[in-house]
Amino acid sequence: MEAPLITIFVRHSAGCKYAVDEFCKRCHCRKHLRWTQNGKQYRRKTGSRSWEGAEDARRRLEDEITGRKPDKQTPRHGPMLIADAIKVYMDAKRNDGLEPPTLKKLEKVCDRIRVFAEGSGILTLEGVTLVHLTTWPWGRYLKATHSLRSNQERVKSFFRYFHNAGVISKNPAAAWSRVKGKTEQVSGFTPEEFERILAAIPKVERKHTYSKSDRKNNVRVLTATKDVQQKLRALVLVMRYAGLGIIDAACLERTQISHIGNTYRIQLKSRQKTSKRDILQPIDNPIPPFAGRELMSVLNGNSRYVFWNRDERDTVADAGEKRIAVTYWHKWIRALLNTAGLPDATSHKFRHTLAIEMIRHGATFEDVAAALGNTVAVVAKFYSHEWAKVRQGRTDAAIKATWASHAAVPAHI
Repeated sequence: MEAPLITIFVRHSAGCKYAVDEFCKRCHCRKHLRWTQNGKQYRRKTGSRSWEGAEDARRRLEDEITGRKPDKQTPRHGPMLIADAIKVYMDAKRNDGLEPPTLKKLEKVCDRIRVFAEGSGILTLEGVTLVHLTTWPWGRYLKATHSLRSNQERVKSFFRYFHNAGVISKNPAAAWSRVKGKTEQVSGFTPEEFERILAAIPKVERKHTYSKSDRKNNVRVLTATKDVQQKLRALVLVMRYAGLGIIDAACLERTQISHIGNTYRIQLKSRQKTSKRDILQPIDNPIPPFAGRELMSVLNGNSRYVFWNRDERDTVADAGEKRIAVTYWHKWIRALLNTAGLPDATSHKFRHTLAIEMIRHGATFEDVAAALGNTVAVVAKFYSHEWAKVRQGRTDAAIKATWASHAAVPAHI
């Protein structure tokens, strides 16, 4: 049976700049097939956003209509399209067992690569060169040096994967030198700022969008209830004095609080962020009695978790449920910092506060690493500037101590 003429056409997404061209090969919109048989028109999805994928779908349809068996001995090879490469790369990363937040970051990077490549008229991986990578306006999405460097490493990882797999003959990102620029030194909250944060808790409000279809007209303001205020205060105190990140604090369990007399400790086998590593770094930190009492006062009806924001089952929560809790409390912390007049601060600054205060009171990098559940290398990277200040103070004190050996200024001076 002779195959009918099968045409590939594009159904453009809203806002596509190629919307006027039904047969555009450059856009990333969905491709479809159209053919006429026995006086009737048929349409079918290709399941692909790339033109090459649509061509493969058309050949399979021709084989289906004519009854031909596809030739498996002569597979078709050719340059891999960027759109197809992104799908392959993300599938590989999902199989690696990466967490959804990490996968979301990789998806953003892949989408930037696709957008920039399309803007430069590039369809295949082989078409990307070092010139493209170093001249594409990454700053359109990222401003800080740290963010640009993180993005650069992910872009390098993307092309390195296909180079190692033999898909591309040369890695265009191999010679891409590290993004230059100054990174801001981390800092903690001053005592005055921390008091402002605690004082702002009764006044905290946050905006909530309850419909994604119309974000402008469906926004309401949520005022923190007494229960939320009490939990928010305890959450802030445990992050500040135990050095917990928002993930560990929001998912804190009852069994992780040790209470003997007037002594309170926070004990974690491992941080949530590093729980899948081969070597776990536990946390066992004391907290002030007033912070411990605040923490014990907010224990809710959940038999396992302290800061659970909704009715939970007594079973073990999965990763998705934990992310919901973290997102819920992260929004309240963000609103609290805005109310306190600290819009540029983040929840991680509570953690920095403990580390910096420890260094100022004589703690070594090893001590801080143990308290934060980090490695010494990570602590040295982020807090070496504070250690330099402490060391300079000790040096000054030692130098000034030598002055006491002279009862009076020498006569010849």
